[in-house]
Amino acid sequence: MTGAVVLFISSPVTDDGARAVSRPSAALAGLLAVLCCVLLGAAVGALSTRPVPLDRGWSVAAAVLGSLLALVTTGSPARLAVTALVTGSRTGAVQPSVPPLLGAAALAAAAAVLVCRIAARRG
Repeated sequence: MTGAVVLFISSPVTDDGARAVSRPSAALAGLLAVLCCVLLGAAVGALSTRPVPLDRGWSVAAAVLGSLLALVTTGSPARLAVTALVTGSRTGAVQPSVPPLLGAAALAAAAAVLVCRIAARRG
């Protein structure tokens, strides 16, 4: 919902105002970036809650650290997707972030499998 509001209230031009940006391609790129970030957030959430850490205090620390690393680590799908959005805003050539989305989906699936295995072992 918020993405739709931003899409409609924003001016469809680059940072310098020289070139127009296609609204449909910007909307697609934004949607893919949101999905990428949501998948990584789900992976971090799954890995930072029981049964992975046994103590509650570690859960909060793991969630904060995981969220930070998901956004700033070189090669992180979320960082790549957001960087593509910023670059598209500056240059006017918006590229949908399909590879980062696939990477985020793979990481989320791997996290789900790992958490399920840990839960099965710990009962």
